[in-house]
Amino acid sequence: HRIIDIALIPEVQGQGLGSAVLQDLMEEARDAGKALSIHVEKENPAMRLYHRLGFEKREDKGVYDLMEHPCQT
Repeated sequence: HRIIDIALIPEVQGQGLGSAVLQDLMEEARDAGKALSIHVEKENPAMRLYHRLGFEKREDKGVYDLMEHPCQT
């Protein structure tokens, strides 16, 4: 499963909505037996969220890092 783009308007950031969306996607990927991945700009503040949720850097793509959450069955 690959996340193409995810963004929240500033007024709702920091309220747990991003975490909730990502956790739902992680559950969906896990149920399908797939890893979940996304390209994240290295300087994106959301990188902390991805690390906190267990995403790991899989590949350096220059400006972006390929982040992946492994399938946990």
